[in-house]
Formats: sequence, structure tokens, C-alpha cells
Amino acid sequence: MKNPAIAAFLIFCSVHALACPLSETVAERYGISFSGFKTAIPAAGAPDTNDGTFVRVTVRDDSKVSDGFRHAIVMNARTRKAWVLRTGGFAGVYEWFGPVDATGASLEHCILEPMPVVTLALRKR
Repeated sequence: MKNPAIAAFLIFCSVHALACPLSETVAERYGISFSGFKTAIPAAGAPDTNDGTFVRVTVRDDSKVSDGFRHAIVMNARTRKAWVLRTGGFAGVYEWFGPVDATGASLEHCILEPMPVVTLALRKR
């Protein structure tokens, strides 16, 4: 019984070591949390993601707040400009903010989400 418990503990501890630098950098820079932003980001329209240079990552939320905001970052990998998609919350919002500068944020260890998810969500709006 010790081995599974030790393995589970090590996996739990290593999650922060494998965190996505892009989402952590942008979230830290603008204070992104379940309650919004600490540093204001201008409201914007959705980015035009048709040129194929965009990637999407989710901002990790450890707050356990069921009616808080969820955030995703959609970044143009060539220009390093990023947009923040805010969803959820008490009233169920769907809002875009940006662009913000993501220079210096690596994609190493990031789990990139497929862009058709963003495109389909835009078509539904």
C-alpha cells in the first residue's frame, strides 16, 4: 500500500513543476483568477485565428469556486500577442480581452488545446 500512496504523492507534487509557462506568465502578469483581473485588460473582439499560427491553453484554477470565471489564453505564436477568453461566472459570461503581450512566455510543458474549439465557440455566438 505504500507504493501507490508514494506514487500519488509524487504525481501531485510534480504538477506544479510541469505547469504551462504561457498561462502562468500571463496569469501572474495580469492577476487572472476566478474573480477576474487585478490589472485591467481592455475588452476586445475574438482574434481571427484562421491563419493557423494560434495556440490555446487553459489557465489553471485551483480555487474550487464553482461559480467563478474560467480563463483560456489564445496566443498568436508568431507575434506573441495573446487574448484572454473569460467564461462562466455567476451570470455565465463569454468575453474576450486583449491583446496582451506574451513575450518571453514559453510553450514548454503546455497542453495545447485544438483551435477548432475556439472557432466553433465563435460561430455559436
